Amino acid sequence: MKKDSLISKEIDRRDFFKIAAGLSAMAYLPSCGQSVKSDKWGPVLPIRKLGKTGLDVTMFVLGGGPPNYNYNSEEGELMVETAFKGGCRFFETARSYSRGDSERVYGRILKPYRNEIILSSKSRGLDAETVSREIDQSLEAFGTSYIDLYLVHNVLSLEHVKQKFDGGVWDAMLKAKQEGKVRHLGFSGHSDCNVNNYMLDMDLPDLEVMLMPINLIDTINDSFTMNTLPKAVSKNIGVFAMKPLAGGGMLGADITWGIGRGNTRPRVIPDIISMEEAQHFVYSMPISAASFGCTSVSQVEENISYANSFRQLDEVKQKELIERVTAIAQDNLLEHYKGSP
Repeated sequence: MKKDSLISKEIDRRDFFKIAAGLSAMAYLPSCGQSVKSDKWGPVLPIRKLGKTGLDVTMFVLGGGPPNYNYNSEEGELMVETAFKGGCRFFETARSYSRGDSERVYGRILKPYRNEIILSSKSRGLDAETVSREIDQSLEAFGTSYIDLYLVHNVLSLEHVKQKFDGGVWDAMLKAKQEGKVRHLGFSGHSDCNVNNYMLDMDLPDLEVMLMPINLIDTINDSFTMNTLPKAVSKNIGVFAMKPLAGGGMLGADITWGIGRGNTRPRVIPDIISMEEAQHFVYSMPISAASFGCTSVSQVEENISYANSFRQLDEVKQKELIERVTAIAQDNLLEHYKGSP
């Protein structure tokens, strides 16, 4: 990498820490000594405000993936139950995940608790007809009359955004909101932070939430954390993080899709940083929540424990962690989802 490029990154990083330090005083981050919140079902995980939605959400979110995981299994159902009993009240998925099974299992297990939880789903649809149909399918699968958050799923490029808007995707979502089928609208994007920034700069009046990658590795190259998160927070967009462990990349998991498919990746956790450091770094960012796609009950329990034990990492610790991963993060196989179709 050229020296000028490195200097530019360091200036950007310095600016980011200055911004992040100021944002930490906002309601996104729970105050020290915050009392444990409970509802009629028991203790609830630490909560934060979800931007302009005004919703209180638990920091830990159970994600509806990995996309091909069989949620319609005993283990899958136990994961959902374990998350709720552990204090999670925020569940996100997509119509395309597990061929709709994650939505159906969420609906089946969480129906008794509907008034206490936040449900989020998203559609890959490219036209109004598809999105409208998928919203109705999601409502049926969840067994509910409304979805709290509904997102445009995975904006890939400026051309992709244009295709969706020309196809009436946003109009269909606005119509569903007017009809009371969904309550808050947003989008997800994990390929190119410039595309996410473009969506934010559209200043759509009903755009309230965004799901994007936030993790320690992300801070090094084409960073959503450095380049997009400050913009989103300045607009009071509720940000919840996806890929807090880089889609398994930090654990050395084999790549099953995207860039480098079929390759094995170097292991960041626990060889360079600990799992606790990785998760607490994510929660130290000015986000509302982080979505973890789990594949076992033990993973759910572990992630809940790190949400419960969270203490804000100071700027010195954040910088030290970034320095530790900088060399290995140059390998873009750790972020196979960036720039991938």
